[in-house]
Amino acid sequence: MLGRNQDRLTGLLTREGFIEFSRKFTGQDGQAVIWFNLDNFKMFNKRFGFTRGDEILKEIALILDGIFPRDENLLARFSDDNFVVLTNWISAEINIDTVQEYLYSLHEDVTLRLRAGIYFPSDDEDIRSAFDRAKLACDSIRKNHSVSSCMFHNGMSKELSLQQHILDNLDYAFKNELITVLYQPIVRLSTGKVCEAEALTRWNDPELGLISPAEFIPTLEQYREIHKLDIFAMKKVCHDYKTRNDNGLKLLPTSVNLSRLDFELCDIIQEIELAVTLNNIPREMLRIEITESINEEDMTVLNLGIEKLRTMGYQVWMDDFGSGYSSLNVLKDYNFDTIKFDMKFLRGFDVNKSKKAKYIISSNLEMARLMGMQALAEGVETEEQLRYLRSIGFDKVQGYYFGKPMKLDEIFALNIGVEEVHSS
Repeated sequence: MLGRNQDRLTGLLTREGFIEFSRKFTGQDGQAVIWFNLDNFKMFNKRFGFTRGDEILKEIALILDGIFPRDENLLARFSDDNFVVLTNWISAEINIDTVQEYLYSLHEDVTLRLRAGIYFPSDDEDIRSAFDRAKLACDSIRKNHSVSSCMFHNGMSKELSLQQHILDNLDYAFKNELITVLYQPIVRLSTGKVCEAEALTRWNDPELGLISPAEFIPTLEQYREIHKLDIFAMKKVCHDYKTRNDNGLKLLPTSVNLSRLDFELCDIIQEIELAVTLNNIPREMLRIEITESINEEDMTVLNLGIEKLRTMGYQVWMDDFGSGYSSLNVLKDYNFDTIKFDMKFLRGFDVNKSKKAKYIISSNLEMARLMGMQALAEGVETEEQLRYLRSIGFDKVQGYYFGKPMKLDEIFALNIGVEEVHSS
């Protein structure tokens, strides 16, 4: 009979059981915590089915049990495809390679990569801290397929410390207005005037200074807290709109970024509707941007959400087109009103020298047109880029050429002007 601390599928310890039983190892010399993760396991389940996926997990548990016997080591399945081992450090690396060799030999028909992160805890270190560091080491080689294991080092400690600071101070940052919303103008090329704006969050921390969105957004996504940031931004955009409308000032349609995880972590459509209703905002004044980094396993929930938003009258945009490998699949499987071409297309772009870049941009623009979508190029920094984008027929552009993210009232002071919008 399984105990309360045993995983029902594999018979290994659960996370709670691992923490509880690790106490008897406290203070022992030469320990190593190993965090294992099976690459692309959700995709494997989708392709081969959950039954075979469960069989793989049970096989991994048996392999680990054979190489790291339970009478000498602690073995646990934390969640999904994550396994953790507490063992003697001397044989840790050798045993990791042996685990992968066994997995390869059992499944020559498919490529199954079991990444591993290794951390050597100090005698009095909390076990939770130890497996967090092992996980960070494992995550660091997610995109490096030339290696299967990595040891934690001090550089990762700084990253982990920053992540912890972000998570610990998120609510405080909201409450004390350390996280603010700025707006970047979007220009319609046919008029040369600002037609919309994108809302972007910035975090000015009293201890760390400016925390880059490239740091706090991935952290909040990794730890599944991103919906809090997106709901905060949505509410702030709606509040700013109401303030201007109540004072008879000019208005501007605004796009707000959503993570695909928002559709799993909360009822994001209800949150949008609540903010829109409370601030009396016409739905056509709000655009919803969803990043291109959409995984195939997200399709059902996300697709339903996108279609519901569009049916309700919201424009839904695809952000960062071209930043990932699945662009064409995303266009095939989802309906968007506008595609935002990622700034990487334009970084260092010399239209006189880069024929490939010109071809990529123009062919993708034509594809968007054929699908009935508008095209917006972001990351425009030079007059040369702007002239080229205008010549091939982009609808809208955005970038530092027109202005960095700024306060909303500063957009209306730009000398290029703002298209007239009337509140309904």
